[in-house]
Amino acid sequence: METVKEYPKELPLTPMEEEIFRLATPYLQVRDNERHTRDAFEFALRLLERYEGEREVVGLATILHDVGWTALSKEQMSRAWGPSPDMAMLRLHEEAGVETARRILGEVGCDQTVAEKVVAIIDGHDTRTSAHSLDDKVVKDADKLTRYRASFWTIVHLLSIAPDDLARRLEQVMDQWFFLDLSRSMARHELALRRIEVRRL
Repeated sequence: METVKEYPKELPLTPMEEEIFRLATPYLQVRDNERHTRDAFEFALRLLERYEGEREVVGLATILHDVGWTALSKEQMSRAWGPSPDMAMLRLHEEAGVETARRILGEVGCDQTVAEKVVAIIDGHDTRTSAHSLDDKVVKDADKLTRYRASFWTIVHLLSIAPDDLARRLEQVMDQWFFLDLSRSMARHELALRRIEVRRL
């Protein structure tokens, strides 16, 4: 297994990313989405150290990918989340996210070409099984990697699932779930840490 470097929790944001995060934060106050987004952003930067993606596109798409959840009711969100999600509800949050992301990107004067790439990634980040670019792969993998970190415990709590059972499920999907080899290595590393935490319970 590849050695995975540890990084500090506070990673540098560009001025544009800082402003986008500020504007996105009110839309991330659902479940644990603000922390989820910060973790996904960190994973995305780590992947960009290996893969030659476009930092501006990946950074902004990662920050904005889940801003659509606030458009759903609690009942809709409960149907969209879990081991057998309602894909129509997942699609609703993507569509709402595209609309909100376009508005935020326009508000800060983001380059139109960059903005279109960002919303193309957001549009289908959960429901689309394929990736249309390397940047898309990085964002999709970074999003999934959070389930192996702090979001692991959020999932345990919200779904009332035994930690060992969740660890097994996550282990079973990692080889087919991730696009990038480094993502699989990071997932294995994070899952090993979660299993240490489980043993300490």
